[in-house]
Amino acid sequence: MNISSIMHKLKYEILKIWILSFYFTVFFIAISYFRFAILKTAQVPFTDFGLGAVKAVICAKFLLVSQAIYPIKLNNGKSMLLHILGRSLLYVLLVTILIAIEEATMAKFHGKNILDSITGLRPGSIHIFFSLAILYWLMVVPYVVFSAISQSIGVSSLRAILMGYNKPKL
Repeated sequence: MNISSIMHKLKYEILKIWILSFYFTVFFIAISYFRFAILKTAQVPFTDFGLGAVKAVICAKFLLVSQAIYPIKLNNGKSMLLHILGRSLLYVLLVTILIAIEEATMAKFHGKNILDSITGLRPGSIHIFFSLAILYWLMVVPYVVFSAISQSIGVSSLRAILMGYNKPKL
C-alpha cells in the first residue's frame, strides 16, 4: 500500500465515523427528548441531552469496530434481507457488549455497582434496558441496509441514486 491509498482509506474511515456519529447523535437526542417529555409530565427534572452526543460517538466507534471484526459479506445464495437482519442483530450485540465492558471498567474505577452501571438502571427496571436494546437495533438497521446495498451496487451508484445525479442504469 502506498501513502496515497492509506490517506484515502483514512479519510474514508474518518468520514464514516463522522456521518455515523451524526446519525447516532440525532437518534440519541430523540431518545433523550422522549425521556424528557415523559419525565416532565411527572415533574421530574431531566437534562442529559449532551450525553447523547458522547454516547453516539462511542457507539459509532464500537459499531465500526464490530463491522471490522465481522464485515458484511453478501453471498449469492443468501437473501440480502436475512443477511441484514443477522448482521444488524450481531452488531447490536457486539456494541452492547463493548459498551457494557466500558461501563463496567468505569464503574470499577469510580467504585460504583458494576451491574447498575452496565444497565444504567436500578435493580428491577430491566424492561427499560431491553427496550433500549430494541431501539439501538432499530438505529443500526438503516446503517446495515445502507452498507449492504452500497456493497452490492457500489458506492458511486448508491450515491447517484440517493443524490439524484448521474443516474445509473440498473
